[in-house]
Amino acid sequence: MAGVAREAGATLAFVILLMLGLFALAHGILLASLSEVAGSRAAVRDLQVRAAAERVMWAAMEVAAGPWTDSVALWDSWTSSRATIGRIESEGALQKLGPESWLVRGSGRIGGSARAETAVLAWSFDPLERVIALPAMVTVGPGAPVTIAGTLDGSSPGSVAPPMPVDDCDPWLAALGDLYRGGAVPLVATAPDTLPRLGLLDFEGMMRSAPVRVSGSGTPAPSEALGVCRADEPWGWGDPDQPWRTCGSHISFRAADGDLWVNGGTGQGLLIVDGDLTFAAGARYFGMVIARGALRLEGGATVEGLALAGGGLALASGASLRASACWALRALTAQRERLGRFVLVDAGAPIGPF
Repeated sequence: MAGVAREAGATLAFVILLMLGLFALAHGILLASLSEVAGSRAAVRDLQVRAAAERVMWAAMEVAAGPWTDSVALWDSWTSSRATIGRIESEGALQKLGPESWLVRGSGRIGGSARAETAVLAWSFDPLERVIALPAMVTVGPGAPVTIAGTLDGSSPGSVAPPMPVDDCDPWLAALGDLYRGGAVPLVATAPDTLPRLGLLDFEGMMRSAPVRVSGSGTPAPSEALGVCRADEPWGWGDPDQPWRTCGSHISFRAADGDLWVNGGTGQGLLIVDGDLTFAAGARYFGMVIARGALRLEGGATVEGLALAGGGLALASGASLRASACWALRALTAQRERLGRFVLVDAGAPIGPF
């Protein structure tokens, strides 16, 4: 009986020790599980705030980069948006690095426990910077033919001449005075690529921005109805000769998906053509012209402004092309909100998250 009692006591002790061991093991597993849960929750919070930061950053990229950008001082930031989803707060901001250079930032946070920031470099269109960057009054594509029999005048690109209202060039006169201190401007220069572009704003982007399409051939003329300028009339290109009239202040923006013939008439604004652009029959145009193909002036046609022509230039006898930075700036500035979008630099490689 004593032996049986000893065996029972040993078994009980073993069971107790085993239970204590299992309890310790279970406690350890529980602590490990709780630690993993805490780590998982922290990882989820990090992912959430990073996603929130990226979301507001890309939302900031969609803001139209219009005239308001001029009011932002160099190195200052402008908050574009704020959002709160649950406990997550996020903020998008645009920091000005230069006239056309921006750091687009996004940040997200959950209290003080998790925070993330990310950013990309972006570019935005500025009319004055684009005119300053143009190498000549007419820029053509590499190897494009240039034939000049008419008048190509680059003697006073910064001057204000009729029919432009005298004070319409005031915002840029100081900058243009510095740019054209020598007076004349190079007449024709060759671009490094075949597609006309304005900085990082490519030809396709400019075409998409145009609110009205024209096609074939036509004669531009002011179009009014009930005392209101019909700005959406395809061939209603403003009234530069009568700036006091209803259409005098209308600076048109037109695009053509193929070759375009302008037969007589008068217009002002920005004209973009995905093909050859021909002014003929005494046509008069004031502003900026951009053509993927050739720019041709014949039949006494005149253009005052600046031009990009990927397919070259043909200026016939009796036709004239006069450099006017003021007319080009007036045309580009009028469309700044349409052309003013933020464009990613270096394929938009993110800086961060950090």
